[in-house]
Amino acid sequence: MSLPNLLAARRAAGEGVALAHAHNVLKAAWAHVAQDPATTPVGGDCTDGFTAGSYNVPDPGPGVASCQVAWTGQFFRVEVRSRSGRSFTLP
Repeated sequence: MSLPNLLAARRAAGEGVALAHAHNVLKAAWAHVAQDPATTPVGGDCTDGFTAGSYNVPDPGPGVASCQVAWTGQFFRVEVRSRSGRSFTLP
């Protein structure tokens, strides 16, 4: 009976890692643009970490299966998928 609870807690922790990583990537991207408004917004794969100017988000570890950040022309969009398969899109 405790095994399902343990597995659910582990899955939730992995999803929390993925969501936190997405938030950190989004903040780093916006901070870079705020620091230098004339800069070209950066995007791309953020699965193994993300760098935007002097802002660096480290590798989130095995909890993140994939991560992409893109500039839409008005805002950044970060899409991340946890190892359990749950996807999050920010904003």
